[in-house]
Parts: sequence; structure tokens; C-alpha cells
Amino acid sequence: MDPKDERPVVVVDHQASWAAQFEAEAVAIHRALATEVVYIHHIGSTAVSGLAAKPIIDILPVVRDVSVLDGAGAAALARLGYEARGEYGLAGRRYFVKVDARRGAHQVHVHAYAVGHPDIARHLAFRDYLRHQSSVAAAYGRLKAALAEQHPRDIEAYMDGKDAFVKEQEERALAWWATVPVVLVTGPVGVGKTTVASALADALVDEGVPTAFVDGDALTEVHPASPGDAWGEGVLVANLEATWGVYRAAGARCLVLAQVVESEDGIRQFAEAIPGADLTVIRLDAPLDVIHRRIAQREAGEAEAWHLERARTLHTLYRQSPLGHVTLDADRPVPALVDQALAATRVIERLVTPPE
Repeated sequence: MDPKDERPVVVVDHQASWAAQFEAEAVAIHRALATEVVYIHHIGSTAVSGLAAKPIIDILPVVRDVSVLDGAGAAALARLGYEARGEYGLAGRRYFVKVDARRGAHQVHVHAYAVGHPDIARHLAFRDYLRHQSSVAAAYGRLKAALAEQHPRDIEAYMDGKDAFVKEQEERALAWWATVPVVLVTGPVGVGKTTVASALADALVDEGVPTAFVDGDALTEVHPASPGDAWGEGVLVANLEATWGVYRAAGARCLVLAQVVESEDGIRQFAEAIPGADLTVIRLDAPLDVIHRRIAQREAGEAEAWHLERARTLHTLYRQSPLGHVTLDADRPVPALVDQALAATRVIERLVTPPE
């Protein structure tokens, strides 16, 4: 039986230095584990601005294979001062502790998981929920301060005292986090899908929404194409299914995709590739002469002729079909199109301000 942990339970006001401490540790861990690391997150209360916390930095590295942390990876972290604790009660986790040698106090906790482990979503959802729900974060801070005062040398009683609150809020956070806004920007070849979608993704990141951006063409490039699937839609959908889990583990809350789509069935397949997808299709439209001018600026020879013909075909298709939830005039400045897309999708409103 493990001896009772009687280290002092100390909760302090949020420290601006915690973010820098996380950054320094994350850089060192990345260097130590190299390409085994997919992404490193700052989690727990020290990751939520303004929230009182125990002065211990919690770090969540997402790795490709967690078993590497039983051998060479553990040795690499040991050289940084981390002590391996194995799963430490949570299946699939690898837990490491760094102790301040001068004070004997825990300084950093590392909770490593492989891509796809459900506890990644649990940690990220709870953190993001607290970041955007100031009233919940404030209540959590008050609860922790009171428990630390009641149980100054009993970490188990402290943890038990906040367990019900954490579980209730985690459930709400996971329900909120499970919905994934997906913005599909479509339209004829040459209309500016990739440019607008990329700018839209940048705008979302600027507003604090972790966003994955995918140029669909990059996920279809395999030659020769499969018979009956000239545009590689099957490859694209399979690639989206395979890669979304990695983007999600990296903290992405939404997906912006630039891709030609020619049918409602194609739209449905994109939505089904992303669990929890709430899909909005933005169709860009412009006069054919504008599209042709843009193609001529970037293509030449046979490639230009092919793109011009493909643009004409798609232009006719889109003018005859109601595909898309919102149609925007692409013969306008990109910033104006991004503003319209943000207003139409309401991604920021839905993700930055979760429901009470």
C-alpha cells in the first residue's frame, strides 16, 4: 500500500509566468522525443487564464505510440528530470513527475497519451470550456481554494472534494466539444476556394478558435485515378477520416475544407467523414470571364486549356444546381468574403461562447 501523500495542498492566484513555464517544458520535451510527439498541450487549471490553481504545470503530450515512453522515451525524459510513474491508475496514460529539488514540491506533471485516446478529448474539452465560461471557472477556483484551506495536508480529500464538480462540468464540456463545425468552401475551378478558405481559417485562429485547414486537392493526389472515380473523392473522404483524429488530438475545434463538390451525395460523404460534423457549405460564384482571367494568370499551355474547360463545366453545373447553403460573390476582396463567411457560419459565436 502506498504511503499517504502529505505534501502541502496549496492553491494560489493565477500566475502569468505559468504559460512561459509550459512553453519551456514543451520545447524540451519535443526535443527529447522528436518525431514521436504529435502535439503538446497545456492542460489543467494553470492553462486557464485567471483561474486559481496549485502551482504545478500539467502537460499533455500526444504521441504516435505510447509504448515508446516505457523505454527510450522514458530515458529521454529522465534526462530532463522527469520520474516515470507508468499508467498511475489510468489505462493508456504514461505519467511523469518533475520535482523541484530545492523545495521537494511537484513542479510539472506530464500525462502522455497516444492519438485516439478518449482522455485527450476529456482534458482539452474541460480546459477549453473553462477558458470560455468565466462563471464556471470562477466557481471552480473558489471551490479549490476552500478545499485547500479545509485539507491543507490531505491531497486525497482535496481531490475527492472537487470530484463531483469536475465530473459535472466535464460532461457539459464534452457535449459542447463533440460538435465540430465544418465549413466546406466550394465552387468552380479558379474561383478562389483555397484562398478564401485559408483566409477564413486564419481569421478563426485569430479569434481563438483552434482550426484545421485542408486543401482537398492535396488529399486526392494519387495517379492514376481509380476507374469510376476520376476526381479521387473516395481517396479524399478516406484521408479525411484518417487524418481528422490527428487534427482533433492537436486540439482542432473546427475544420475548413476547400474542395469542388458536385452533388448532395458528395456533401453528405464529407460530413460523415468527421464525427460530430455540423456542416456549412459556402459556394463561391463569379462571372466566367473573371474565373478565366484568374486561371490564365496561374496556368499555361495544356494545363490552362484543361482548367478553362473544367471551369466552364462546373460553372454551368453550379448555376443549374442549388448546391450550398450560402452563395458568395467571389469577385470581391477576400477580407469581405471572410467576413460574410464568418457571419453565415457563426463558428466563433458557437465555439467561443458555449451554452451555460
